[in-house]
Amino acid sequence: MGSNISSLGIGSGVLTADVIDQLKEADTSRIVKPLENKITLNNQKQDAYKLLDSLMKTFKASASALSYDTIFDSKSVKSSGKAEVKVDAGSTVESFSLETVALAKKDITKFGSVATPASTIASGAGVLKINNFEIPYDGTTTLSALAQSITEIAGSSVSASVLQTGNGSYNLVLSSKSTGASQAISVSDTDDGTAGAGSLNAALFDPYNAITNPNGYEKVQTASDATFKYNGIAMTRATNEVSDLILGVNIKLKQEGDFSLVDISQDSTAISDELKLFTDSYNALIANLHDMTLKDEATGAEGIFNGNSFVKSISRDLTRTITSLNTNNNSLINYGIDIDRSGKMSFNKATLETKLKEDPDAVKLFFTGGTNSEGNKVTGFFTTVDEKLKSYTGYGNLLSNFETDLKNEGKSLSKNHAAAKASLDTRYEIMAKRFTAYDGMISRINSQFSSLQMMIDAEANN
Repeated sequence: MGSNISSLGIGSGVLTADVIDQLKEADTSRIVKPLENKITLNNQKQDAYKLLDSLMKTFKASASALSYDTIFDSKSVKSSGKAEVKVDAGSTVESFSLETVALAKKDITKFGSVATPASTIASGAGVLKINNFEIPYDGTTTLSALAQSITEIAGSSVSASVLQTGNGSYNLVLSSKSTGASQAISVSDTDDGTAGAGSLNAALFDPYNAITNPNGYEKVQTASDATFKYNGIAMTRATNEVSDLILGVNIKLKQEGDFSLVDISQDSTAISDELKLFTDSYNALIANLHDMTLKDEATGAEGIFNGNSFVKSISRDLTRTITSLNTNNNSLINYGIDIDRSGKMSFNKATLETKLKEDPDAVKLFFTGGTNSEGNKVTGFFTTVDEKLKSYTGYGNLLSNFETDLKNEGKSLSKNHAAAKASLDTRYEIMAKRFTAYDGMISRINSQFSSLQMMIDAEANN
């Protein structure tokens, strides 16, 4: 107790500070402690709610993903040959054959050789015309300098490099940046870019001859278009990468003479992976709901939400939705999802893949909904599940309202606890003051009685 009653009990020997402390402790145990226990329990419930909310949202995410028909857009592509084929999600292309007759090629032109890259290549001024580009030179221009000028002026469509093709033999090589017949390189040497013979060394244009001039001027490769057959239909393109043949299909031709059978089918990987997540998240949710509402008579163990009818109803509500049949008496069990007697869900991937091979459109209709063959609107199974979960998750829905109730209860308990504690403190401060006053009164009475006793004893002795 406070210093103002530190001497309490001196007068009476009965009204001591220990008595007040014992009385207050008894009232605290009776009034305050139960409120503190309820506050602790409420905090535990709010923590458990956070876990429950997280598990519900994870489960809903999987159900939501399976309710969108985009999950069926992924395609599996297999090619029997060298051609590479990629199909974008959502493409409606079917399997096809692809025969590569000829690959698209760049144009490559090699000039005749000179002794070194630093060798001058002209006797005077002139212009080397490459297609529509004009590259000026003069009597001091070297082979390296000419290659550099070509790169600076015509580098957007032509690359130029100096290659050592032999001992003391360096050649200027021009290559088109892109493939296709339209990329052919034409070369002419003029005095001013329009007419007249130029001043480049004749050796640069001496024709190639395998025996007499193996390092001479030659068209190493002529620019050409790719030619191929799509399902037997002849096609041409300027490049070996074809993306404009079918919407969403990208083809890369790799080898001339190649014949590829391209098999395109439904890719079940994304669907299987999402169904596995759906199964795992369901099992985690149901297991935690069981633990939260458990009441074990044998051990006396109780879940944090034992006795809460709302939380107990969640697992029953969800299980009823998951195991329901649609209007065609179709259910998840037909697609590899099953729930055993203990409430645990399992997923058989093989069953799903079989269904997808047999009739992918039927699987898609069951999962995501749409219009059936009779023209009737069908609600997707996972759309139904998603809507059910949506009634629990999100602001203003069942779980949100449950959280609000828990928080309001917690605030009310904290307020009551503070009020009860303040009330006890006030009560015992008043009691301490009264005890002090009573103790003083008893002390004075004891003192008076002592004096009276002394007088009686003195009179008796006389």
